[in-house]
Amino acid sequence: MNFDDELRAALQREPAPADFAARVLGKTTKTRALPLWRRPAALAIAAALALTALVPSAVYQYRQHRRAIEARDQLILALSIARVQLQQVRERIQHNTRHKI
Repeated sequence: MNFDDELRAALQREPAPADFAARVLGKTTKTRALPLWRRPAALAIAAALALTALVPSAVYQYRQHRRAIEARDQLILALSIARVQLQQVRERIQHNTRHKI
């Protein structure tokens, strides 16, 4: 019977420590560390890197487009000047051929 008494004493109810509930709740409410790619700061850095990679390319394309437009405008101007000069030469030739005949 000595064994039974020891077993009862070992299995007897004991009150929980005063901070037991707070410790259990503290362990259950702790958040796990997010993976690096899910953290807001990491997402902001990734977005900044993406912009850093894309913006120079967009600026370069914009400048190329503007240069192409300027070159087109200059070509149109040069062609209109050439047209006027050719028209003047044509008129002179016609004027000279009329007077020779």
